[in-house]
Amino acid sequence: MTEQTAIVPGVNALVDTKDFKFRFKKDKLENKRPDVELKIAVPSTEGLIDIITKGGKGLELVFDSMYDTMRAAIGNYVGDNLEVNQANFPHDKYTWDAIANQPREDRRVAYSEEDFKAFSDDYMAIMPALTNKSTEAIGLALQVYQKKFSIVKTNKPVLKKLQAQLALYVEHTKKGEDFSEILDVLTKKLETYLASDDVEQLIANL
Repeated sequence: MTEQTAIVPGVNALVDTKDFKFRFKKDKLENKRPDVELKIAVPSTEGLIDIITKGGKGLELVFDSMYDTMRAAIGNYVGDNLEVNQANFPHDKYTWDAIANQPREDRRVAYSEEDFKAFSDDYMAIMPALTNKSTEAIGLALQVYQKKFSIVKTNKPVLKKLQAQLALYVEHTKKGEDFSEILDVLTKKLETYLASDDVEQLIANL
């Protein structure tokens, strides 16, 4: 056993302590449950080896987690590409290693219908007055947000306009904390697309 992996006496080498933070949305009366922060023991590298060695339900859960991770990443692609099928699906971009090298936000499950509707309602209520744009134009922007900019990913002038509009929304909304996950994904996707000057590099990051 190397010095780096040596087991320290009194410490469980099978787990690492990770921080978990849970945030809650306001209810209809504007009441909000306080955030909950926990330190939880999760399997370490040694712990994962132990799970594989033992097999059983622990290993089944590892495989289930791998399946769920791959399904979420692939589901985002399928949702953005109406003509996808077994023959034209880019299998090489959705191996385990390829998914592991994607930006974290690309591996997340698509927005829930409930969460995105709440975000859309708030965005629609605020943005027409702030931008002097029609509700139709605001609705089109929301369609682009729902697809995480995939339908305009190479159109930098449009991306920059949407970036400015999103920043304006963040500045004026009172519900930014409620939609922090959606806003985080949108912000990072914009940064990725705007930073890429090479089409091949852009495609590699999808």
